[in-house]
Amino acid sequence: MNEYMTVWVAGLSGLGLVIGSILYAVGGRHSKWIRRFLGSLVIATTVNIVSLLRGHWCWELIIIYPLLAIGMSFGYGGNETITKVVRRTIYALAVCSAGLIYVWKFGSWLVFIPHIGIGLWSVYLGVKSVGDAAAQEFIICMLLNIMLIFYPFCI
Repeated sequence: MNEYMTVWVAGLSGLGLVIGSILYAVGGRHSKWIRRFLGSLVIATTVNIVSLLRGHWCWELIIIYPLLAIGMSFGYGGNETITKVVRRTIYALAVCSAGLIYVWKFGSWLVFIPHIGIGLWSVYLGVKSVGDAAAQEFIICMLLNIMLIFYPFCI
C-alpha cells in the first residue's frame, strides 16, 4: 500500500475509533446495548477492515469483537475506589487482550507494551475522575483503543 493510501486508511481508522467512542459514551448515558454491542462492533469492524486493507487480516481478528463487547459490558462506575479500580481494570484488560491477538499472530510487542501502559493510565484517570464524566468516557475509550487501531499499521 502506498503512502497516500496509508494516510486515507489511517483516517478511516481514526473515524471508526471516534464513532465507536461516541457510541461508548452515549451508551453510558442511555441504552447500555449501544455501548456494549454497537460501540464495540464499530471499533472491532474498523480494526478488521483496516487489517484486511493492509493485507494482514486473519480469522482470529474476529475475536476482537467479543473481547471488546465483554469489556464494555462491565459497569464502569462505582462509589468505592476499589470498585472503580476493578471495573476499569477489567475494561482495560479486555481491550489490551484484543491486542494480544496481534502479538500472537504477528509479534507486535512494540505496540503491545505501550498499549498496556495506556491501559494502566486509563484506569488511573478513570478512578481519579478527571473532568466531566460524559467526556471522560469518550476520552477513555479513545485512549484504550488508539493502540488497537494502530496494530495493523505496525506489521
